[in-house]
Amino acid sequence: MQSAPSFDTWTSGFLFAVAMGIFLFVVLIAGQNKRNYPIALLVLAFSSILFSYVLFWTKYHIQLPYFNTFQFIGYYAAGPLLYSYLLKLHNIKMRFFYLHFAFAFLSIALTLFIWSQYIFNFSISVGSINKWLSNYILIIVHLAFYLFLMLQLIKKNNRATTEFEKIRLKWVKVLIALYTLFLCCYISYYILINFSFFNNQWDYMISISMSIAIYTIGYFVYKVPQIFDGEFFSEVFLPIENKSDSFEDHLLNEFYSNLINYIEREKPFKDNELRLANLADKIGYSTHLLSKVINKKSGKNFNTFINDYRLLEAEALLRSNNDGHNVKTIYFEVGFNNKVTFYKAFKKKHNCTPTAYKKSKHL
Repeated sequence: MQSAPSFDTWTSGFLFAVAMGIFLFVVLIAGQNKRNYPIALLVLAFSSILFSYVLFWTKYHIQLPYFNTFQFIGYYAAGPLLYSYLLKLHNIKMRFFYLHFAFAFLSIALTLFIWSQYIFNFSISVGSINKWLSNYILIIVHLAFYLFLMLQLIKKNNRATTEFEKIRLKWVKVLIALYTLFLCCYISYYILINFSFFNNQWDYMISISMSIAIYTIGYFVYKVPQIFDGEFFSEVFLPIENKSDSFEDHLLNEFYSNLINYIEREKPFKDNELRLANLADKIGYSTHLLSKVINKKSGKNFNTFINDYRLLEAEALLRSNNDGHNVKTIYFEVGFNNKVTFYKAFKKKHNCTPTAYKKSKHL
């Protein structure tokens, strides 16, 4: 007699991880940064893999068989999604987009077809397709193929001469390392399963490692703005040169003066995609040095420092009589990426909205 489906501590924890993955997916999508969409979908794909595992371990896969193909979608989408993200980082267009996702689309079509059988109460055997897609050798080859493509991408773009390129290269290597961990965990299952000591706990540990790999990718991508601003990334991934050395005040003053002159002359803050690494390249400083100059001399972090200049520019536009400056869109003209951030920063400084400020200056 078959035991009834049930959850234990492990499977309950994995189900919570699935929920967290879905939450992270929503957060990344809500950020409306299209470059992050592939990673958002990658996190969702892995959540579907983990959900299928939970159903199998708890034996709910027998009662809910229409979810069993979720894992195939995840496996066949993982490689192309991460590869797509890395291409976007290098501003390279993905060729043959639909071909890359052919297996993932086939898995989605199979899932929808199985669902339709339960909804409309008919039965057509899809066992051969299901068996073919579930072949672990095919899955390993597919995952490994995209690891190869990503390594080739690094090989072709490993010349990092600017601060931004150095950060990007480090970032790409971290993502590929985590993807490799994910692949190694999957392969290890089919190696260890042949040994007598293998049990559910080993299976759980492999899944934990896979979860760590994928959700770490998702978390890091959520932190991408801080990473490419340099405040987070330079401390975690970039070696800090002469960390124990102290800068003389007159040297810091000189660096800061050069920075202010450049900002007031060129107004780089109007670039909505401006990052600390980009600004460091423009004025010839290292990312760490520029971050230290801003922090020491202004007492602000990079984002606050740049946003203060954006607010000054916005104030000048609001005070002008030029009707071409729409209050609702002025945030984009001065370099803010979204209206919410602009209004929040403006209200914090002036205790009123941009509209109220404009009216008060034209009474």
